[in-house]
Amino acid sequence: MKLEIYEPALCCSTGVCGPEPDQKLIDLQNTINLLKKAGVEVQRFAINQSPLAFTKNETVKSFIKENGPGKLPLTLLDGEIIRSGTYPSLEELKEIIPALKEVKADTKTIGQFS
Repeated sequence: MKLEIYEPALCCSTGVCGPEPDQKLIDLQNTINLLKKAGVEVQRFAINQSPLAFTKNETVKSFIKENGPGKLPLTLLDGEIIRSGTYPSLEELKEIIPALKEVKADTKTIGQFS
């Protein structure tokens, strides 16, 4: 199973950087960690860092041609679009990827201080 996330321009590979990172990107990174624990291959592509990934994928290229880059992020599961305009939530992904229901979240997550 492969999840691909095509994103707008980010300052770094995860977007979780700087003095006040965006909470939705922190949540996404925590979700990605769970996906990987469940055996899901995850790839992220920011348009400013991996422009060729956008042009080589016909589904993504067609989506951007029809909707424009303002509708990013775009999430594909095994090549099929499952979400656009926002990142998928963990709960949404649990409905689509049954293996996630068995994975327990870490007690410490990125972006939390103890």
